[in-house]
Amino acid sequence: MTGMGGSSQAPLHFDAQQAGFELVTRGRRGLAVSLIAQDIVALDSGQAVSRRVRRIIRHTGGEAGLNLFGRGTLEGADLRRIDLQTLRIGLDLLRRTPGLTGVLPVFWRTLATSHGRFALLYAGTNDETRPAGLSMEIMGGTETSRLEAVAEVIEQFQSGPIGMILHAAPDIGIVRQAAETRASCLCLDFAGVDHLSPEGKAEARDLIATARRVTPTVLLVNLRPDWAPAAHEAGATHAVLAPMEPLSL
Repeated sequence: MTGMGGSSQAPLHFDAQQAGFELVTRGRRGLAVSLIAQDIVALDSGQAVSRRVRRIIRHTGGEAGLNLFGRGTLEGADLRRIDLQTLRIGLDLLRRTPGLTGVLPVFWRTLATSHGRFALLYAGTNDETRPAGLSMEIMGGTETSRLEAVAEVIEQFQSGPIGMILHAAPDIGIVRQAAETRASCLCLDFAGVDHLSPEGKAEARDLIATARRVTPTVLLVNLRPDWAPAAHEAGATHAVLAPMEPLSL
């Protein structure tokens, strides 16, 4: 992962930062997009060494708006607009923590088109104040049947100033297939992964070990803090730790 080496000078965590924007799709659906900067922790040191921008997309207008405009898939042009706005506002969000590297999300459907790739490359490389170690996290890349196309895009970007991270479902079969993309970093979401029961812990260790065999850098998001040492032992290198807040009924 570009620029995500540990540093003895890094603090344990950084201040919470968030931003957002709204847009209307070509199908006249209102969307609200929230961007939240999360600490990326190096599991070998326990220090925050980078920031990952989490993106949450919500429909606006209530149930009436959904019924009026339908629940269809967003068009490629809409996804590209969301990605470009995310890049612009996300870079500003990352700049609030000077000297730090950062990770921004991007839809595979944007990267799959030459127009989308050019727009992102132009916007990302021409921002003189962007983080020196900017990476993009590809969302949806492992869901395509043409993994060789994903590999070509990753190679194109990684030869430049922007790194590429492949977000994959926490499925051992999908992780094995991700080897075809030749990504240097895999990101796995542990929100729905059982790493509490004995059986779940064993399967989680196998999943992490498989991911580490595929890529040199393995980033886990929504990892329970108390499981960080076991995840590191299994082969994970970095994590976005899940907040452990008590439930109130």
